[in-house]
Amino acid sequence: MEKIIKKIGGILLVLCLTVSCLSFVTFAAEGTLQFSDPSAAAGDNVTVAVKVNTGGGAIGDVDLTITYDTSILKFVSGTGATGGDGTLQLSSKGDGTSSEASYSLEFTALKEGTATLEASTYTAYMYDDSSLNLSLGTSEVTIQGGTPVTDTESDNKDGNSSGGSLQVTVDGKTYTVNENFTEAAIPRGFTATDMELDGTSTKAMMQESSGQYMFYLEDSDGNSDYFLYSMDDGSFTPTAVVDINSNVSIYLMNHEGTTGLPSEYQETTTDIDGKVFQVWQNMSEQEYYLIYALSSDGNKGYYQYDTTEGTYQRYAAPVVVEEKSTNTLVDKVMNFLEKYLTIVMCAIWGVFLFLLIIIIILSVKLSHRNQELDDLYDEYGLDDEEHDDDDNLPRVKKKSREQFIGFDDDDDEDFEDYEDNDDFEDYEDDEDYEGNDDFEDYEDDDGFEEYDDEFSEEKYKAKPVRKPKKKQDDDYSMDFIDI
Repeated sequence: MEKIIKKIGGILLVLCLTVSCLSFVTFAAEGTLQFSDPSAAAGDNVTVAVKVNTGGGAIGDVDLTITYDTSILKFVSGTGATGGDGTLQLSSKGDGTSSEASYSLEFTALKEGTATLEASTYTAYMYDDSSLNLSLGTSEVTIQGGTPVTDTESDNKDGNSSGGSLQVTVDGKTYTVNENFTEAAIPRGFTATDMELDGTSTKAMMQESSGQYMFYLEDSDGNSDYFLYSMDDGSFTPTAVVDINSNVSIYLMNHEGTTGLPSEYQETTTDIDGKVFQVWQNMSEQEYYLIYALSSDGNKGYYQYDTTEGTYQRYAAPVVVEEKSTNTLVDKVMNFLEKYLTIVMCAIWGVFLFLLIIIIILSVKLSHRNQELDDLYDEYGLDDEEHDDDDNLPRVKKKSREQFIGFDDDDDEDFEDYEDNDDFEDYEDDEDYEGNDDFEDYEDDDGFEEYDDEFSEEKYKAKPVRKPKKKQDDDYSMDFIDI
């Protein structure tokens, strides 16, 4: 029974995993690639319409490679189309509002015949980045009647040849101004305009927000591309159109000067879409470049280009504020403090520690001095109460060395006065006093002894007189700590 339950649980687990895996499977959408089948006479221009339809959902990015018969058709211009010599590249980006992408291709019919246009390769996506599978159609362009023309004659007819057409030179290479661009070929942010170039009226594109002009130039191989035009010096520079998103495009350009860029960026060149541009490489992160560009909003600035992923991001250069230098004393002091702040702080701390050490040394010395005076007071038995009754001791308001000056000299002088007293010598030399019988009688008198005994009683004893303590051979000299 347990085995059966385990088997059933395993089967249920496998079914759950299978269902969860199936939920992540996404099927590609199905769309169609359609061409028109126009007809024209030899010598005339013919337009082929190309359309990619999703069948309902919003279309995203589409890139097509179209081939055609160069013996019958000569490519003139097209919406989002570049190339020639039998191969055209068509590209577009969806904005999320339309389910189809449309292109218009203009050719010159060279001779009678039927030319076939078809897609050799393609990549297509929905707006949500899911894949879009296309069922491919073809176009049959029928040329009947008319007058056959050669490539040179068709160039003269289109105004793209050197004979009577407007030509310019860019980096040593000759280009012809192509005025036959359609409305769809105009980049985002630009509009078609008429202008005079080298005294000749021509057709160009202009961005009103920035005043920047752009031309559609064709090389000798019949390939047309966008070039920026400078009104200051009349020069043309190649550009590359980069779509950042469905609403913003940028147009790469060369730029002189690197004001405001960090020092880690060094100037160099790189190849982008087959064109060489001036860039600044981040030497610490060498896969990143800064490139100057014009946005479809009319703003010029730097964009960071990631060579690994091929993406662009607007770069804001750090603003460096230059401070005005002044010569006032306060400014000089402040500049000095900012420049040598560490040294100044160390000096301040050094002075503080030095003063603290001096204060500690003085405090220790003062403490030793007071301790020495206290020891002297203890040694000589001095206190404030006894000093009040002792007229022989010197008095001062506070403890100091002056209290001991002349302390011993007073006692010595009194003793010398007694020694020099003449009366004391007379008593010693008086013979009557020594031989006085009456004195001897007094000595032998028992009554005298009684008085002597009574006098020796404790009540007649004199109170001991406190004498200064003296060390043996003490000369009363004292060593003090000088502060």
